[in-house]
Amino acid sequence: MALFGRKKRSLPEAEQIGEPQGDQTQADETRADQTPQPQSEPIGVEQYRTALLQVIEPQPPIGLGVLDAFGRRLCESIVADLDLPTFTSAAAHGYAVRAADVAAAREDQPVRLPVLDSLDDPVYRGAPLLENTAVRVAVGAPIPEGADAVVPVEATDGGEVEVEVRRPVTPGQHLRPAGSDIADGTLLLETGRVLDAGAIGLLAEVGHDKVLVRQPPRVVVLTVGANLVPPGLPLTSRAHRYDATTALIAAAAKADGAQVFPAGTFGDDAAVIAQALTDQLIRADLVVIVGGLDGAVPQVLDELGEVNVHRVSINPGGTQAFGAIGDDRTPVIVLPGGASSAFVGYQAFVRPALRRLQGEPEVRPSSRTLPARVAMHGRDDATELIPAIVSERGVEPAGVPGTELAYDLARADALIVLPPGTHLVPANSDVEVWVLTQPAA
Repeated sequence: MALFGRKKRSLPEAEQIGEPQGDQTQADETRADQTPQPQSEPIGVEQYRTALLQVIEPQPPIGLGVLDAFGRRLCESIVADLDLPTFTSAAAHGYAVRAADVAAAREDQPVRLPVLDSLDDPVYRGAPLLENTAVRVAVGAPIPEGADAVVPVEATDGGEVEVEVRRPVTPGQHLRPAGSDIADGTLLLETGRVLDAGAIGLLAEVGHDKVLVRQPPRVVVLTVGANLVPPGLPLTSRAHRYDATTALIAAAAKADGAQVFPAGTFGDDAAVIAQALTDQLIRADLVVIVGGLDGAVPQVLDELGEVNVHRVSINPGGTQAFGAIGDDRTPVIVLPGGASSAFVGYQAFVRPALRRLQGEPEVRPSSRTLPARVAMHGRDDATELIPAIVSERGVEPAGVPGTELAYDLARADALIVLPPGTHLVPANSDVEVWVLTQPAA
């Protein structure tokens, strides 16, 4: 049996204009049959994530000037094609010499060498050094060809025409060799690096004026729910509540590097949802819809492209969906409604999709093993992900499971992971914890 099944759309008699009212029940049944339905058997979290990521393609790289590339993700490895410093220079004020010429120098038996030149300008290297001669050099000055060491001025009499060298030096002593900071061929920045100020400076330092980067993915977030009211408007019914999930998921995507466009809150009206999605596709690399899985959303996505609805062995949020819509087959991920369900779905499925869009390898969430401060119960048929608070004494749920409050998520800094078949976790026993990544301050 195929992993995902979806019904092909047709034009049944029940949808024709002028259909008799007496056939309304049959028409409703026909439309319900058209709406993509999840398969009866749930699949695992990893299996569902793998299928979802198959519809996600990395953003194509573009070339930008290094300053414009700030904050972008690098799409190429940067390898040095020059040495820094570009020439061997003096690391001390003194005299460039051949080490072999002063090997016998002693305080009581100095070696006398004629001083042929004086170098203090990095542009001028001077003539090659002759045997048994010296060149006076300042810190940072280039070493003449043939010299292999510098005698510090304090180890000499400081002579200008002739110098007495009173201590020997070894080859390479008091030199700053070419390439000692950065050698030609050194890997400087790896693919996937976010270009911060230091990385931008490094690119300029090695002569790069442009670089290949990926633009932040553009993510449209909208929420569907008949009883939801956008923040800022009055609640006119006891059945109404404020929409927290649009802001919640938008902020999570923004923290993961996306350029986010919150599209707002919509009732469960197929025509309105379809128009909203069509209007948003022009600026979307990914659309995230929260809610509507038991309403018009699967039907709308099926009409605009394709949708895969499935029961996933994850709690909260057992029903999930993804698809691709529009001429450009823009990927869409549908999360279940409710703050906790949507947030868990984001961590498990949307975050990996954003990594794929940005050309990053898929990685498992950062996890730790911590003692449970209270006893917990898992489920036989699903991975339980519980928003939790980490402290020095262990980890405990943030709030009551199933309450779907953003208030609980605001206090949570981790998700407790209880694998399927976990019947009881006694207090003080170890549990796996996914550490939630917090946006930088």
